[in-house]
Amino acid sequence: MQIVNAVRPIQPVNNGVTKPYILLGNDGNSYYTKFKENPETSRILANEFVCAKIAKFLDLPLASPTLINVDQDFIDIFGTEITEHIESDVSISKGLHFGTKKINKAFQIVNSKMIESATNIKAIPEIILFDQLICNTDRDRNGGNLIFDQSKMKIVVIDHSHAFDIGPLWDAHQLEIRVGSQFEPFAHDGYIFRKLVPFVKGNNPFDPIIVKMLGMTSEFLWHTISSIPDEWIISMDDKLALHCYLCDRLHRISNALPILKPILPNWKGGS
Repeated sequence: MQIVNAVRPIQPVNNGVTKPYILLGNDGNSYYTKFKENPETSRILANEFVCAKIAKFLDLPLASPTLINVDQDFIDIFGTEITEHIESDVSISKGLHFGTKKINKAFQIVNSKMIESATNIKAIPEIILFDQLICNTDRDRNGGNLIFDQSKMKIVVIDHSHAFDIGPLWDAHQLEIRVGSQFEPFAHDGYIFRKLVPFVKGNNPFDPIIVKMLGMTSEFLWHTISSIPDEWIISMDDKLALHCYLCDRLHRISNALPILKPILPNWKGGS
């Protein structure tokens, strides 16, 4: 994952519990940045990092996840401004934070016409099964986690801070008791059901993503998890538990298909 140095703040983002701030990077791009001192703790950043790595492996449409490096000069000039926005008891610290590159012509998907115009509409079953793999129910509750990039005419996934069933609350114990847990369908009144389900069509819509997931190894997952920046303070026990949890869900991912089938009326058969 690329590292970009923060140059200056552009504007605060007032929605979202993680209190992101848009920063200008030294590459000239703007990034929605989540700081490790955010109200939901640095575990949010670890969730984003791991899920982005998995999504990239699966070739899902992402908005350029990036590590944002903050140095002491940035803190001396802008630290108070950022710290007040994220409502932290301690000042933001130098080092790595998590950013998502800003898409200039990005809109929340609000109707089926936007989806129909997307050039990557076949990614919808892949996004749905990806959310099952990482146990991300937040997209179903928050439609802002799926956007339309008008410049590329593509659906894009963002924001995986509340994955692994319980978001930032996970630890070794919480994940260990969730190993082997059943996959769950999305809510009938949720965003995924209302916006995406109609576009899962025909025979074998999940075949491409199943093939990609079968190519994901335990070694890849461990390399991803073990490369979480040390300064985000995820213990070795927690990393090992996250690896076990994700390997279990990956090995059982085909079990999600019969759970999803009853809510996918346009799925004709096969996987």
